[in-house]
Amino acid sequence: MGPVLLFLIIVVVAPLTLAIVDSLRDLSLTLLTKRGQYIGLDNFRDLIGADNKFYIAVAHTTIFVAVVVPIEFVLGLSMALWINREFAGRRLVLTILMIPTMIAPVVVGMIWRFLLMPSFGVLTIYLNRIGLFEEASVFSGSVSAFAALMMIDVWEWTPFIMLIMLAGLSAMPAAPVEAATIDGASRWQILRHIQLPLLRPLIIIALMLRAIDASKIFDTIHVLTGGGPGNATEVIATYAYRTNFLKWNLGYGAAICLVLAFASLIIAALFYKVVSGKPGDTVVP
Repeated sequence: MGPVLLFLIIVVVAPLTLAIVDSLRDLSLTLLTKRGQYIGLDNFRDLIGADNKFYIAVAHTTIFVAVVVPIEFVLGLSMALWINREFAGRRLVLTILMIPTMIAPVVVGMIWRFLLMPSFGVLTIYLNRIGLFEEASVFSGSVSAFAALMMIDVWEWTPFIMLIMLAGLSAMPAAPVEAATIDGASRWQILRHIQLPLLRPLIIIALMLRAIDASKIFDTIHVLTGGGPGNATEVIATYAYRTNFLKWNLGYGAAICLVLAFASLIIAALFYKVVSGKPGDTVVP
């Protein structure tokens, strides 16, 4: 296990330690007065106590996660239930459905930037024909830009949920479903009382992974809006990037990144508690 432990120390422990150390310093590459002096928890006090832009980014991130994750789960589960049967071209359909998830997020952003390009975008042309966004682009309005980013995230990551649910459905024992069918249970009753309880461990994993990943979204937003217009699509990750690599305020930026990491842990814990229920719970069909 030595090589694995060494790899984890290099790529996880060392950067985390450096971030913790920097978050306790007044460090900037643009201001001569901030040369790395130790200031304790002042960065965290300023961030949590007086930074309105940070709270706007937190609100946007929370809304983003709360909207896209449930939609992706419902659509992914529905697609998995539909494709979990034998039909001609099943493998081809599954491969096509998985394409959005296999594309790098930066490339996804560039694809949708081309599709929604003002006046010349393929989708923009059809939107203009029905009277939408004739005088402005999709990303010029705060509501439309944020809604478009959520739609793109759903398009990209719903197949990920579908693949996890499909794996669970494929490995599920057939006997309970067959017995319920013989007893006259409807498809909804089978789904509610048999399939969903058996899928519970995979549901927990899928929701936690997507919630954590959605809370750290950066690539697509950076390519498409950069956090704009104004700060309408600013999330924690883009705010941390702007602080670290545009303002070069590394101490304050490290504090933002640590808060994001802590928030990801909270999201994971909340999803686990809500979805998994209390230990020892049983589901009676």
